[in-house]
Amino acid sequence: MIDIPFESSYILKDNSIVIISLYNNIYSEHIPQLKELLSEFLVKNINNIILDLSKCLFIEKDIWEYFIELKKELSHKSGDIVIVNMYGVVKNDYNTMELSNYLESYNDINSAFYNFGILTDIKSA
Repeated sequence: MIDIPFESSYILKDNSIVIISLYNNIYSEHIPQLKELLSEFLVKNINNIILDLSKCLFIEKDIWEYFIELKKELSHKSGDIVIVNMYGVVKNDYNTMELSNYLESYNDINSAFYNFGILTDIKSA
């Protein structure tokens, strides 16, 4: 078993979307902590999740599979999970495993908000 703590933080937006930031390395041993964190929001019918991976260095394959299963579960509740700010090994693995077929990704938070129907940073002509 890997002895690296699970680190995360979150921000709630408009009581309808949660932005969860994951840090460092995420291993399959962290699935129980992930499920516990996410269940806090799912029981409150907050079914739209943005995963900010800007500070995440590595994600094990089992975690990616969990995110895909979660997306399926959320779709039954008219929700979704999307990813933002992937870099380095995380982005490389996402591309190598062709996860874009299952999980949408965006370059920034505002683009993800737009996906959920929240308009931000609109500039007038």
